[in-house]
Amino acid sequence: MYKILNKNTIPELLLVLVIISIPLPEHWSSKTLLLSLIYLLYQFYVDFKVEFPKFAWTYIIAFLAVSLSLAWTLNQLYTFRGIVSFLPLLMYSIGYKQLISKIDVFKITKISSITYVIYGFVLLALAYFRFTDSHSIDTFYYHSLTEPLQSNAIYIAILFAILNLFLLFKLLFISEKNTFLEYSLTGLLFIFQFFLASKMIISILFAISLVFFVLYFKEKGWNKKITLFSFAIIIGFSLFINLNSFTKERFKNILDHREIKEVFSRDYFGRGYYWTGLTLRLFQLRCFTEIEADPNFNSLTGTGFRSSQKILNQKYEQYDLYRGPSGEGESDGYFVYNFHNQYLQFIIELGIAGVLLILSILYFSIATFLKNKNKLFIAIMMLFLFLALTESFLLRQKGIISFAIFPLLAISYLERTRYKTN
Repeated sequence: MYKILNKNTIPELLLVLVIISIPLPEHWSSKTLLLSLIYLLYQFYVDFKVEFPKFAWTYIIAFLAVSLSLAWTLNQLYTFRGIVSFLPLLMYSIGYKQLISKIDVFKITKISSITYVIYGFVLLALAYFRFTDSHSIDTFYYHSLTEPLQSNAIYIAILFAILNLFLLFKLLFISEKNTFLEYSLTGLLFIFQFFLASKMIISILFAISLVFFVLYFKEKGWNKKITLFSFAIIIGFSLFINLNSFTKERFKNILDHREIKEVFSRDYFGRGYYWTGLTLRLFQLRCFTEIEADPNFNSLTGTGFRSSQKILNQKYEQYDLYRGPSGEGESDGYFVYNFHNQYLQFIIELGIAGVLLILSILYFSIATFLKNKNKLFIAIMMLFLFLALTESFLLRQKGIISFAIFPLLAISYLERTRYKTN
């Protein structure tokens, strides 16, 4: 009984607690990570064994790269805090055998999905109460929706999308006997994406889902339930995009070519300039190229991990971007915005080490997929790799923990179910 409890139940419980705590204020996930670390240290004390998949080298290389930058960083305190924030990557890589490899991955993701659906309905209920006061439909969408969680909607959307893919993969490729609950959870997680309203995640999730359906029909032929479910997803996606004014407007904003051209041509913007999500990210790309071209900037070493904000703020000041209500300082307005691109963030902060880190992530992702054709793993990695184009998600605790856990869960998922593709 002790062995069953110690080797199976405890790691599963700890992982559920970590996953369901990620959307909450960060102190909750910090507490659950601490419990996991204590359990891991105890397991190492009992029997020190380190076994992990090759992809976990990505996490170890990342931890070493950010730690190395402490030697030349512009801000040792910020870099040290960044190194500490990367500890989950190290913990789940060297503790893969003890924390992940032997658990029932589908049970974990199913329980987590139920909890996330409850989160979604609670957020909608709270949005309704705010709507009765403000009468603004925006309370049901995007950052306004996730305001009670004190979280950016994009980081909640990526969590919903990942769990959605775990369930969809199980429905299509693992089990022939799927329950109504599993179909319902998969559909609800997809529906909540339209309220979370992240253009990138909605688009990538829909594209991956289509690929999954195509592969299913190619490998297994037509199935009545799966066919109806796939049509429901496709039709629901099309109707929601076209009939929902908030989501439709967010997608429409990315098509203004005049604004995109202006981002790269104007020499002055001013504090009243209106930025969309896309134009701001393109402007930050422009800032990146100008910083890298500056002869006074050491592009070989970079600024040091998490130490690039000051140099980016100098660009914001040069183009006179909005500083917040006070109109002064560098702790409000656009002056708290990072590069919103993990690739640019790594290169500007880690220099050559950042380039090598990006290449290692891509290499181990492709190598892991080619080794066993793990569709679920590559789908999860595609979400992260595309998200990295619009978010510096490894500067946020929610992003770090998600990246530390879910790719390894996808690898373990295949190993536990012994799923083989043709």
